[in-house]
Amino acid sequence: MWVLAGIGAVLAGLFLMLRELLPAFEAGRTGVIRSKGAAATRIERAAEPERFEAMRRGRFRAARFGIGLAAAGMLWTILQIVGIALHQAG
Repeated sequence: MWVLAGIGAVLAGLFLMLRELLPAFEAGRTGVIRSKGAAATRIERAAEPERFEAMRRGRFRAARFGIGLAAAGMLWTILQIVGIALHQAG
């Protein structure tokens, strides 16, 4: 049962990570990034290079929580599987 909690943490971490990284990678490819929020503004690399890079760095920084959650969930799942195997071995 606890294995499912680890798998859920991995999936949640991947979702949170990709939610931030995909727009950052797209911004690197296209040169345009959108700010977060209800009134998302469009920031172009050619017009505002400092603000563009700051927003892109912010996206990468925000993805760290998702990466950590996915890693912790993976570790938890592996430890649970090892524990089940050791319990079955006797």
